[in-house]
Amino acid sequence: MTKNKILKRDIIDNLLKNISNDYILIIVGARQTGKTSVLLYLQNLLGKKEAVSYLSLEDPTLLSLLNEHPHDLFDIIGPVTERHIVLIDEIQYLKDPSNFLKYHYDFNRDKLKLIVTGSSAFYIDQKFKDSLAGRKRIFLLKPLSLKEVLYFKSIKIPNLHINRDEYISYPLLYRDKIAGTIKEMLIYGSYPAVVLENNSEEKRTILYELVSSYTKKDILESGLTSQEEYFLFLKILASQIGSLVNLSEIASTLRISRYKIDKFVSIALKCFHLYRIRPFFKNVRKELSKTPKFYFFDCGLRNALLNNFELLNTRQDTGQLFENFVFNFLGDLFGYENIQFWRTKDKNEIDFIVEQKRAVEAKYSDSSIKLGRYRYFLEKYNLPLHFLIFKRSSTSRLDKDPRLKFIFFT
Repeated sequence: MTKNKILKRDIIDNLLKNISNDYILIIVGARQTGKTSVLLYLQNLLGKKEAVSYLSLEDPTLLSLLNEHPHDLFDIIGPVTERHIVLIDEIQYLKDPSNFLKYHYDFNRDKLKLIVTGSSAFYIDQKFKDSLAGRKRIFLLKPLSLKEVLYFKSIKIPNLHINRDEYISYPLLYRDKIAGTIKEMLIYGSYPAVVLENNSEEKRTILYELVSSYTKKDILESGLTSQEEYFLFLKILASQIGSLVNLSEIASTLRISRYKIDKFVSIALKCFHLYRIRPFFKNVRKELSKTPKFYFFDCGLRNALLNNFELLNTRQDTGQLFENFVFNFLGDLFGYENIQFWRTKDKNEIDFIVEQKRAVEAKYSDSSIKLGRYRYFLEKYNLPLHFLIFKRSSTSRLDKDPRLKFIFFT
């Protein structure tokens, strides 16, 4: 695919389902995930049939005008005689975006359909007040999914199915293409610019720029002054993906307060660098009920923080990277808010509990599966246990227990 062509993202279909209603559509996500491209795609698509205007609030003239009064929007787009779709990029730059959006929803929703973007959820907390309750729908745009990566790279897999029932299925003839794509995602992640870049050195340059420039911008806009401590905090979490995280221990290691660590967590979550999952439990005395685990929305960003872009066969964290990949794969299918993990105080563990209806284990190779480890969970909970496995070993023999399901990506 050409880098200059605006490509369709999966989020587009969800946005189109909400075009005819009155809700303000707010697209949030990390910097450089393609929010502007989504608006431009909508402008090209919807502009064929309806009146559409695109405004970027990085333009100081537009920003100044809209800060004067919400009604000044009509000075920019002109008189509206029929329904008009207004696409506004970087809505958080307004002094009071909540008031701006509420005003147009309350007085002009019969004439205007607003679709806006914001760089991080900070602005949802700081500037999008409760006054927007019942008036908005929020959509998360994250780095590319596996399906999107294949599309962006023009890799065609006939009869590829990615869904909640099968997880993934495709003709085995295309195994090498799927394997190569996933391996690249484990090392370089799936930010659009990274995926569209073929040169490995350039991929690394883009990711280092994401860490050094865009992440710093998030930090500055959060009001945080201790940048170096925040980056050390991120690096520690990057080395602990999939592990239980003791935040008090990290505070002690960095010699900073637990309050500041909690502030760092809040920033990382709201800038969509990380996602936190909580434990699934029924017996507080025997099972963990509070200690969280963290995963990155992008393996490439994680590897850039650790300055490690080694090939998978030479690194020690391949299993962690694949577990992080599976976390995002499940998040795309089931919703991130529906993912938990399970662990007992004597260290019985399941990687993911999805919708409290199924257990999922991520394994880079089926040769590392030791089924005896899961007997306690299977006896205690009446849930199916699914293994999502990157590669099949030639000698593996899998259990015939009907509660178990083995899904191979390659």
